[in-house]
Amino acid sequence: MSSETKPEGKAEKSVYVDLSHSIADGDRPYPGDPPTVIRQWSSLETEHFRLKQLSFGSHSATHLDSPSHLVAKGKSLDSFLPCSFFHEAFTLGIQHCRSIGKEQVQAIPFGVTAVLFFSGWQGRWNSESYFEDPPLLTEEATTLLLERGIRLFGFDSSSCDALDSESLPIHHLIFSYEGLILENLNNLDRVVGRTVSLVALPLLLDDSDGAPTRVIASYKA
Repeated sequence: MSSETKPEGKAEKSVYVDLSHSIADGDRPYPGDPPTVIRQWSSLETEHFRLKQLSFGSHSATHLDSPSHLVAKGKSLDSFLPCSFFHEAFTLGIQHCRSIGKEQVQAIPFGVTAVLFFSGWQGRWNSESYFEDPPLLTEEATTLLLERGIRLFGFDSSSCDALDSESLPIHHLIFSYEGLILENLNNLDRVVGRTVSLVALPLLLDDSDGAPTRVIASYKA
């Protein structure tokens, strides 16, 4: 029997993993960002239907950053083609790295168009320590990946730059290629070391610099 032959009755199944944090009332925002407030507006008891009022920033919870976030004439998120939100993605484990350089990103297979970086910061979500710097990409490694065709960079932390950075070099480098950045990802431990089909669909907001995003990974098992 060929090593590629599947035993009868052992068909592959699709596994789906939600890589998003939910948006919840009182979520701890990025320093300086608007608070997240969700309150009941209507109830079954009074209006005979349920409806919530939502208030949060465009970079709340799991979200996409677009070039217009930082670049004066940068492309807004709503102007990207729908195909920009569908990728083959590889998740790289970087929990034990001090930084993410060219040596570390060599493990990323050719042919993918998105890379997700699992630092373990997802376990700090909604805590003060979440806003400490995780292992960060170097400009060299970012350039290498961009030149290989990577156009979506995802992180299980609040930023791909140091939190005290004012120049935000990694953001600007990715945006110079009209790339997109996913921040505040979740459950990356469930796909680390895998190539997955990735769907990252942001809220459709006019002239948006970013938007909360539902991110789903899938693979065959």
